[in-house]
Amino acid sequence: MDRLRVLMLSWEYPPRVIGGLATHVKHLTDELRKIGVEITLLTCNYPGAPETERIENMTVKRVESYTAPTPDFASWVLLMNINMEREAVKTVKEWGGIDIVHAHDWLVAKPAISIKHLCRVPLISTIHSTEHGRRHGLYSDYQRMIHQIEWWLTYESWKVVCCSNYMKEEVVRFFNTPPDKILVIPNGVDKTQFDHYSCQRDFRSRYAADQEKIILFVGRLVPEKGVNVLLGAMPSVLNSHPEAKLVVVGEGYYKEELMRIAGKLSISPKVYFTGYVDDDTLKMLYKCASVAVFPSLYEPFGIVALEAMASGVPIIVSDVGGLSEIVEDNFNGLKVEANNSVSLSRAICYLLDNPEAAERFKQNAFKKVIEIYDWRSIAERTRELYLRTVQEARGNPWMRGNLPATS
Repeated sequence: MDRLRVLMLSWEYPPRVIGGLATHVKHLTDELRKIGVEITLLTCNYPGAPETERIENMTVKRVESYTAPTPDFASWVLLMNINMEREAVKTVKEWGGIDIVHAHDWLVAKPAISIKHLCRVPLISTIHSTEHGRRHGLYSDYQRMIHQIEWWLTYESWKVVCCSNYMKEEVVRFFNTPPDKILVIPNGVDKTQFDHYSCQRDFRSRYAADQEKIILFVGRLVPEKGVNVLLGAMPSVLNSHPEAKLVVVGEGYYKEELMRIAGKLSISPKVYFTGYVDDDTLKMLYKCASVAVFPSLYEPFGIVALEAMASGVPIIVSDVGGLSEIVEDNFNGLKVEANNSVSLSRAICYLLDNPEAAERFKQNAFKKVIEIYDWRSIAERTRELYLRTVQEARGNPWMRGNLPATS
């Protein structure tokens, strides 16, 4: 095969960063294009970002999604999908055909499935999380609608990619997807991205006093990330370590409630909600932290944990989902019971009291990053999946009438 042409769809891509999806798609596409895969990525527009961006053999097209007034998020997604579908058809015509369409999560299901049938090309989907898992059940028609779209996407897909064995089990359980249709390819991290960063005193002073030790959380401020559990642990931590300072990085609809909880616990002076920070600031915060904590109640993977491991900060995670697969307890980090502030406070105090253990965890974590979570090997596995899928599809009667982009 001389060329492999992939149409990829994701509602998140930098500078539009909501959660870990944007980071995943950015690094995956960067490495795929470096190993010769031609990509057109359709994503949402963002103020100040170019409508079309060419990066070597990859084109990023940002689709209009902000102008039409909508009563709720689902309606906004529907309108965004209409625009994305129109752009997808245009892209296929420009290319003269594609080999694969690759969709990330339910928000781009409709245009991806449409292109699959219009062009008679196989669809690959990556399921990063599920509505059932995020909400711990389905309690409204709105949630059931999203669940049905997720099922539809997995049903229409030739293969489904999950980032952890936990997510694979979830997709099988919630959607009745055949296990042999699912491939587990983990998220990754660029181990070199922190090489030129260090903790500068002037920078650090924006977030903590010289004598304070930074406990860092990074993530979306939504209930499933467990920041309320971390806040609940802080009074006990501060009782034995008054020099501790919690820095919470991220945005989300739960932020005001978390600030209220901090006030109720009388720890507001010891908690800094930074809001969204740019990439350079985040990397320096990792370098300044004494401990990074990810106390999720639900976590399909946990890419921020990998970032912390690559940056050289010891980590504490809740024993759930993909986090459980990344962290080996008392080897490359600590695992605590989910939704348990007492257990979490003990773990934080242990790392603050035992710098030798913290150093050992850091070294073991970095070694694991190098051996398992390298983006190049992840991209190569993804390319192998594309090639295998194209080959399988060519022998399928459903493909008749399709003119593939490659020969």
